[in-house]
Amino acid sequence: MSEDSNSGGGEKTHDPTAKKIEDARQKGNVVRSNDISAAAAYLGFGLALIFAGPATVENTGAAISAALGMADTLSRQILGAGGAVVFLGLIGRVAKAVAPLFLLPALAVLLSIIAQRALVFAPDKLQPKLSRISPLAQAKNKFGASGLFEFAKSFTKLVVLSIVVAMFLNANLDQIIGSIHSSQFDVANLIADNLSRFLWLVFAVALIISAADYFWQAFDHNRKLMMSRQEVMDETKNAEGDPHLKQARRQRGYDIATQRMMMDVPKADVILVNPQHYAVALKWDRNGGGAPVCVAKGVDQVAARIREIAAEAGVPIHRDPPTARVLHAVVEIGEEVRPEHYKAVAAAIRYAEKVRKLARGRGRNE
Repeated sequence: MSEDSNSGGGEKTHDPTAKKIEDARQKGNVVRSNDISAAAAYLGFGLALIFAGPATVENTGAAISAALGMADTLSRQILGAGGAVVFLGLIGRVAKAVAPLFLLPALAVLLSIIAQRALVFAPDKLQPKLSRISPLAQAKNKFGASGLFEFAKSFTKLVVLSIVVAMFLNANLDQIIGSIHSSQFDVANLIADNLSRFLWLVFAVALIISAADYFWQAFDHNRKLMMSRQEVMDETKNAEGDPHLKQARRQRGYDIATQRMMMDVPKADVILVNPQHYAVALKWDRNGGGAPVCVAKGVDQVAARIREIAAEAGVPIHRDPPTARVLHAVVEIGEEVRPEHYKAVAAAIRYAEKVRKLARGRGRNE
């Protein structure tokens, strides 16, 4: 994975967002360890040797021995009429014998790529880019953090595998030399057995190296996708909209809701006030049998507007600071008052009815 230059100013101290990671994935920038694929190939080859190794070596050796044994006849057949068919038949026999040694490793590599979630189709990776052939970009890749890690990893693999090969050959050298006088079948089994054991050693080494490499690739991938504060803000703005516009939309919604609420104030039976800071408008349906319902409430300027509309509409205003505060806190618009507040609300409604009777009496006297 090459070094990526992220746009956006400022120091990149924020972890990449899910969107940033997904965008990088669509461009083909994913966490992938080639060493895991190599370890998977060793595993597949080792399994192939276990299940088909002796038979593969024996069948391949038999095909080659038979071809060498009748070299004169076979050469005339190949060079004569229909020689292509004979040649392809010989190649097909050998290919069929060695097919498991190639198919299982290929399948293991494919499964390892899928397990890393690194199997993606990214057309961007197919597009030519000058940065890929830029000497400066190549120098950054080779001498940057990724390049230094790759160098250290390659050097470590070379040293460790050299030690493993030397130890393995030293431990099995006598057996290998002694097989000179063995039969063809015994030699085939010896080759398959030694190759299988050697591959398991290499697989163990590759597995350890690939685990370290995968953790590095994950760290390096995250490092390259780190974001600055400005990038995070820009992404949030693009995803959720401009905060100023969002605030304006919320304000418009609040204004509309407030206007609708104010239209219900003249229909209220009583307004409970603090008297300056809180105002709660209650309406009671005497025929419905339910408790009084809050139709409007507010503090400060909204409370003042409720009192103003109530005064214009002739709705009685009852001063009860404790009840006004608690109703404003616990009762939402459209909800009935709670039973524990019935007594105080009943007193407010009686006060309102008394005020209305006095107003009607003054009206008749006039």
